[in-house]
Amino acid sequence: MKHAKCYREGYPRPQFVRDNDTDLCGEWDFAFDDEDRGESEGWFEQFPEGKKIVVPFDYRTEKSGVAENTEHVRVWYDRTIVYSAEEVRKKRLILHFEGCDYCTKVWINGQYVGDHRGGYCRFSFDITREARRSGGKVRITVRAEDFPNACQPRGKQSDIGRSVGCWYRCTTGIWKKVWSEFVPEIALETVRITPSLREGYVKFEAAVGTFSEGLCLRIVVSYDGKTVSDTTSSFCRRTLCVKAGLYHDGELFRIRYWTPEKPDLYDVEFFLLRGEEVTDEVGSYFGIAECVASKNAVLLNEDHYYLRMVLFQGYHSESGMTAPDEEALRSDILLAKRLGFNGIRMHQKIEDERFYYYADILGMAIWCEMPSAYEFGAETVEKLSSEWTEVVRQHYNHPCILAWVPLNESWGVPRIRSDRSQQALSLALYHITKAYDSRRLVISNDGWEHTKSDLVTLHNYEQNSDSLYRFYESTEAILKGGNAARYSQLRLPFAEGYEYEGQPVLITEFAGIGYRSGEAEGWGYGKCVSGAEEFVLRLKSLVTALRKIDGICGFCITQLTDVETELNGLAEIDRTLKAPEERLRDAISAE
Repeated sequence: MKHAKCYREGYPRPQFVRDNDTDLCGEWDFAFDDEDRGESEGWFEQFPEGKKIVVPFDYRTEKSGVAENTEHVRVWYDRTIVYSAEEVRKKRLILHFEGCDYCTKVWINGQYVGDHRGGYCRFSFDITREARRSGGKVRITVRAEDFPNACQPRGKQSDIGRSVGCWYRCTTGIWKKVWSEFVPEIALETVRITPSLREGYVKFEAAVGTFSEGLCLRIVVSYDGKTVSDTTSSFCRRTLCVKAGLYHDGELFRIRYWTPEKPDLYDVEFFLLRGEEVTDEVGSYFGIAECVASKNAVLLNEDHYYLRMVLFQGYHSESGMTAPDEEALRSDILLAKRLGFNGIRMHQKIEDERFYYYADILGMAIWCEMPSAYEFGAETVEKLSSEWTEVVRQHYNHPCILAWVPLNESWGVPRIRSDRSQQALSLALYHITKAYDSRRLVISNDGWEHTKSDLVTLHNYEQNSDSLYRFYESTEAILKGGNAARYSQLRLPFAEGYEYEGQPVLITEFAGIGYRSGEAEGWGYGKCVSGAEEFVLRLKSLVTALRKIDGICGFCITQLTDVETELNGLAEIDRTLKAPEERLRDAISAE
């Protein structure tokens, strides 16, 4: 398997790679704080003895070593690590959390350094001062609080303390990697990478933490080891914008594009210079992948592209929302590819960023979907919009992401059909996403009751293929508000005041066939099948029916694996397929 040039196994931030990091996962001291005594009693100075936990796994999971199913809304972590005193004197030390749910406070050597609210994105603290004071000995204390608040983005995490239906057990506290890195005093902070499909260049928007005179940025772009562009530009302030041409005489086709079938990537090396001195060096990569809607078609790099997607929720039996290791992230994408899918709708979860890296290099289109709140209010607006902005900013550079999905099935906006405030939130999320990223599709409310949206996406779990076909035999009439009686069991495609404007139409949830292939008890949509043969035949008939419907230009099958009591996966939770791989692939690829 070909990797990006900057790739380092286990590195948690694959699009901004340095070589001086420390993995802080593993065993930590741990405590529950049901009575909220930790801060008043100073646990950040004297941590209570007793429990241990394996980070980054939620305390409810077997992998955590705790395996405690009782709900606890406050948890604490504590660990000491000793860094090189010399390195601490020369460089800045940054502490990173890839994901901690939901409200996080951090102390270093008993000193409060900051907090973060949100469960799904990376956040960081500069802990240089504390590390220098102690000569490199660093004690990290973390408090995480996660109430069953229906106004915060929860995704599939039940807010009633137990699994029910398609909502699962909660995740509290650290559930993604914790790590640290040494960075130079003058360092590159961020780089936003925007390739231009039509003009044959790539734009780099770079920022340094501290501006100083004489600071330059050298950017070397290469493809397959051959230099395509080598530019050096001076900083006149903290930010810098540079365009680099991509046409290359050594390549037959001059420019390479990214698709799931041929995921061509360019490597990038950034060298931050002060005079002749290299003060910082960072590796990255990018791909040219522009996805737009054009009448009744999805275009990828200006070519018609039929999306064969699978819904995926990223749960594991022994580790919950956290993949047990990096290989599991890679294997899930390879499993979807072997089954004939070219896309994954990452449902109600922002996955470990290495998942998106493997989608980039292996070739898998991703729909990035925000975990939903369950209730609408001023608190929902503030929390959802704030965290969604973090999601888009953090994952913008990944070429695999072809669409952004800020809302799903009106969760968190249950009256969006007629409530102007809820419609306004949908519109705000759509437009802020477009303002940040005009090259990708934005779906305002996946499944139904769309406001402004680049695609019309519909959900339908009809299990009879003839009925499914007849339902959409007049797709245009349904989209324009006709045949409303046929929606007795479904929600309307548009909110009041919005109507079909000729967008491409996709069925982004269907099938969901229940099949108990083992001893597990649970449910699926419609009457469960009794065996592998019936499972494959029903799946193929439903896919065939959709492919015959004029005006449908893509689909998403529910779902890749079973999750808890949901037994509608193509595979069990341990990734064991429920039917022979070649039979499933044949069904999914049916036309």
